Amino acid sequence: MKILIAYYSRTGNNEKIANELQKKLNCDIEKIVDTVNRKGVLGWLKSGRSARNKEMSTIVPIEKDPSAYDAVVVACPFWAGNIPPPIRTYISENKDKFNRFALVSVCAAGEGNEKAIPDYEAILGKKVMVHLFLKQNELKHGDYEKKLQEFSEAVLRLTES
Repeated sequence: MKILIAYYSRTGNNEKIANELQKKLNCDIEKIVDTVNRKGVLGWLKSGRSARNKEMSTIVPIEKDPSAYDAVVVACPFWAGNIPPPIRTYISENKDKFNRFALVSVCAAGEGNEKAIPDYEAILGKKVMVHLFLKQNELKHGDYEKKLQEFSEAVLRLTES
């Protein structure tokens, strides 16, 4: 059973979750690096507009081949309730390489981002098998450990089937 966590994080929240998951799952991890500067208020505004318009981005070439893994967990925020361009690019470029796909996110809306799952599935051509949406406040206050543990166990079950 091989698992890859691929993550993108503008503020560090999703990087934190990706690193915690890596420890729980004892798996490989890959940072998705965007070549677009998304820092500051202007970067935040531009990023939200790009996500809403379902734009792609240019990312640094990845090192790990998703097809070599039983499951890939993507960790990323949602911007304006949509997939951020760097992750849209990563998924679009690798959609035929995912065996099983799971999703974890830390963002302001938390569970409100379930509406983006059909967009992921349309790009992938398959189901998002497990997902966890955390609010930033849960991360800030440490109120997420039980949810993260349950998510980790669900991902492990995915690779056993």
